[in-house]
Amino acid sequence: MCCKLMAIPALEKPANSWCPKYVMKKGCGDYDGRPQACRAFECLYLTADALPEAWRPDKAKFMIWSGREGRRLIVDVDPANPMAWRQPPYYAQIKAWSDRRHPEAFEVAVRVNGRLTIVFPETDIELGPEQALPIESGYDAGNRPFARYITR
Repeated sequence: MCCKLMAIPALEKPANSWCPKYVMKKGCGDYDGRPQACRAFECLYLTADALPEAWRPDKAKFMIWSGREGRRLIVDVDPANPMAWRQPPYYAQIKAWSDRRHPEAFEVAVRVNGRLTIVFPETDIELGPEQALPIESGYDAGNRPFARYITR
């Protein structure tokens, strides 16, 4: 999925299109010569020991990686399967990761077709089209979840 979902400027490859070097069912056709962005990318499926085979991106139809100093999990969903992240067993685990009462809490952001959703255990907050702005999310004084772009 990273070969499809990621934008790779060095290859002039836009997000959500297959890399011209991708070989079906094999992966990168130029693994040794792949761009630095590909070399540096770390999919959670490859780095987390406990994720079962069902979470392999080509099976799940999304990939997960961390951002914002490792405190944000980003779920990039294949536009051809926009509801994949909401299917069992994925949705329940994504909700569990979003529980901010946990000492190692994550902000969970789901990106589908250029739209962004912030996930909480009790609700999902659609922020609409993804913007190049910082995001603030958490719980307000009434313990209600919130998520918004910071536009200051």
